[in-house]
Amino acid sequence: MSYGIPVDEILVAKLETYRAKAKSAALKRAMELGIVTKMEQLVFHEAFPGTDLSQPVGAGYTNEAYLTGAAVINTWTSVYDTAVIPQLGNRQIAVFYKIADWTAIPACTAVRFRLGPTGATTLGWFHIEQFINVKLTPEVYLSEPIVYSPSEFLFIEFYPMAAVPAAGEQLGFGCFIAEPTGQAIS
Repeated sequence: MSYGIPVDEILVAKLETYRAKAKSAALKRAMELGIVTKMEQLVFHEAFPGTDLSQPVGAGYTNEAYLTGAAVINTWTSVYDTAVIPQLGNRQIAVFYKIADWTAIPACTAVRFRLGPTGATTLGWFHIEQFINVKLTPEVYLSEPIVYSPSEFLFIEFYPMAAVPAAGEQLGFGCFIAEPTGQAIS
């Protein structure tokens, strides 16, 4: 079971271990799927919302900013500003290791990561309100990364304790995209 850890409770020297753990999880998944046999065969980059988390065109985010659409109070709502759930490329792995909310007065109380176009399976669920509202910590690291395999739907939702206007919530993620070396970078 994975849980959230506020950034202010992590030693600066330990922050890189969460990123390294995410990369190791991507390598493990890539090896299980027969995409690569060693780390040197993967290239990593931090996910771009409008490029990596917005396939096919018209899905996910409409630009390169982590910004939700409007949301109704106390209702699970997509983190994306479009109505279409994005899907990873057929040789990409996405690994989420951090949740961040930069909104001045955050409405987000929880985030859940699910699979499929309808979110039939839950991969992880994080209640972050106690960190981002009480301690005013904008970032929460995940004790275990959330991994999506190639061609999977990135069904991610948040639960707001207040209505979110059309301008949206600045709810973002630390996420690596891993692809085999020599592939076009997303």
